[in-house]
Amino acid sequence: MTPTSATGHLAAEAAAFDRRIEERLAAGFVPDLRRAVRCEYFYKSFWRDPHFIDLYLGRQVRSFLELIDRYAGPGARVLDAGCGAGYMTLELARHGHQVRGVDISAACIDAARTTLATNPYRDGFGSLAYDVASFDEVEGEFDVVLFSGCLHHFDDVDAALERAARLATPNGCVLFGEPCHERWTEADAAQVTLMRSMLAMTGFWYEPDRPDEPITERALESAISAVHAEYVDERDPHEGGQSPNDNACTGADILAAARRHLEELETRPTVAFMYRMLGGLRGPQATIERIATLLATYDRLAVRRGYMQPNGFLFAGRPIGDGVPSPRSGSVA
Repeated sequence: MTPTSATGHLAAEAAAFDRRIEERLAAGFVPDLRRAVRCEYFYKSFWRDPHFIDLYLGRQVRSFLELIDRYAGPGARVLDAGCGAGYMTLELARHGHQVRGVDISAACIDAARTTLATNPYRDGFGSLAYDVASFDEVEGEFDVVLFSGCLHHFDDVDAALERAARLATPNGCVLFGEPCHERWTEADAAQVTLMRSMLAMTGFWYEPDRPDEPITERALESAISAVHAEYVDERDPHEGGQSPNDNACTGADILAAARRHLEELETRPTVAFMYRMLGGLRGPQATIERIATLLATYDRLAVRRGYMQPNGFLFAGRPIGDGVPSPRSGSVA
């Protein structure tokens, strides 16, 4: 990912993501949504299975493509800031856009370039180039400046979004998808705890450290608190943080900064829980795919109908002053 150099943590951030991608690649991870393979390294993440990847990340990619088509049009010049191993940039280029991906992790960029070099899907391909660079170092003009799960690593998100607005063309846009863990409540965690508990009792949920204890209200309250902490911190108790600057700002911080520097076109909630649920499923492949599809469908319905709070959101905005009407819609704040 790529926080601004003002954080003073660039080297540590880069090293953390270097280690992360190297470990994943060694375990068989393929950073390509169309060529993804089952990877047991991911014991709870959606990255564990191609079907899970499509239910969660595939839907996010399709949402970004829809927003780019709506607000920038075909063949857009797209900057993907904090592109990681390049799975998002690759899909955008496959849909005809002219894409540049930047990241401070040299290992991530190496992985992205290797995946691009073996890309078999060439029909309608736009262009794609990668650079090892911080966001502060990027120059140029873009129809779309995109952040996908990156902005919450910036401790000065105001400066980042102000710069994004300058890099975007007057009729271009800034898009991002970010977590808003502060919205997620213990009531949301209670639903996830119930789902996991019933799946575990029937052998469809994997959690090796789960205690086999009597079913009591106290035990359930403890489990609910643990699940809530897991989702808010985005890690299990035994896991370290993604990087030194992980969760440096909240979804509310990001949205407030975006509204200071951009004319809001659209804001929409994403998902409540599936990204830390799907990968924990175990059992016959056909059965867990059906369970995963049910959970993903319920997740979308629960967010849309207000049964659960969203744990993330998408935002689209234009540089202020282009004169284009842009009423807010679907606000998560």
